[in-house]
Amino acid sequence: MRCSGSAVLHPRRLVAVAVLAGALAGSDARAEDQPLRITYEAHEGCPSPEVFLRELTARTSRARAAAPDEAALEVRVRITGSAGATRGRITLGAGEGARVREVGGVTCAEVVAALALITALRVDPTASLDPKPPAAEPRSTEVPAPGGAATVGGAATVGGAADPAGAARAAGAAEAAVGEAPGSSSPPRAAAPPPAAPPASPAQVARAAPASARPPSPAARVSSGSPRQPLPEERRWTLGLHASAASGVTPFALLGGGPFLELRADVGVGLSLRGAIELAATGAVDVGPGGASFTRGIGRLDACADLFRPARWLALAPCVGAEGGFLRGAGRVGEAIAEAKQATVPWASLGLLARATASLGARVRADLQGGPQLPLVRRSFVFESPAQLVHEVPAVTWTLHAGAGLSF
Repeated sequence: MRCSGSAVLHPRRLVAVAVLAGALAGSDARAEDQPLRITYEAHEGCPSPEVFLRELTARTSRARAAAPDEAALEVRVRITGSAGATRGRITLGAGEGARVREVGGVTCAEVVAALALITALRVDPTASLDPKPPAAEPRSTEVPAPGGAATVGGAATVGGAADPAGAARAAGAAEAAVGEAPGSSSPPRAAAPPPAAPPASPAQVARAAPASARPPSPAARVSSGSPRQPLPEERRWTLGLHASAASGVTPFALLGGGPFLELRADVGVGLSLRGAIELAATGAVDVGPGGASFTRGIGRLDACADLFRPARWLALAPCVGAEGGFLRGAGRVGEAIAEAKQATVPWASLGLLARATASLGARVRADLQGGPQLPLVRRSFVFESPAQLVHEVPAVTWTLHAGAGLSF
């Protein structure tokens, strides 16, 4: 079974994050802009994808959202919450060269900030550990002006941007008023022509334009795919029932089932530990000169790791399992069997299994699990008179389980 070897970091220790994330940069850091194609999934209450991109670009100017047809670095962010804590997982790149990091924190905002820093250092090893604050707008006394504009220090503003032409007119009017002041001994001076207004900067034009007329920012194009729904909050416990079928343990398939209790934990991957009780039987079957029936009662313990997630509601996991209990065979009176006896033997086996789990809403889960079992106790069932082999347990048996449960 493959386990992620990535470390779990606390987002407040940003210096430690910088050391680990710096290893991601390696020799492939480039001075030019790095387009990013970001896929962002988070549970309800987390900051939006736009906030993640702002946290990223506030630390480095080399990162930007990629155009739909542009080659870009794949950035996959997944944030889940459980038991009052939030955990984030980020994958940088694709294929065998992909690198994964996980962080944990009390709030989702802390986790988003830490993941943004990891991404920034991957793009730019010289990225700032702290996000750069936005440029402060100048503050002054505001006097309403016609048309909804405001006057800031004598300069007309629209949407907070100073109008250079208005500032020049205000400066010319002020000088003319000084020349005509009553009681002045000097002759009035002609008003100086207003200086040529400098061209408005792109930032001023953008702020002056109404919000509906502005082009979409790169933050609005964080993911080239369709918007994703928030992830359901992870729940630690699941209680349910399962049905089972086992082949090879007896001459005919054992059919049965029972309850199970599962505990899930986030240790970089979705790790689950499940305990189950199972009772299964063949019913009466014809074997050779007579009849027989088989019954098995066991307890199971399975450990699985959700290493693959082809869809947000579907997880695929390799598992290891162990089971132990009893196996009973009972003869049945028939044409050639005059006296029926029964035998009970211990049963134990180890399994290498695979599980598929589907989340059917916030609380309901269904899964299918199966694979080979390796019996640790191999027994033979025989008729004594006349002597005949009924069944011998092989070296490998097979099991299949289908279950559903309620998470809490």
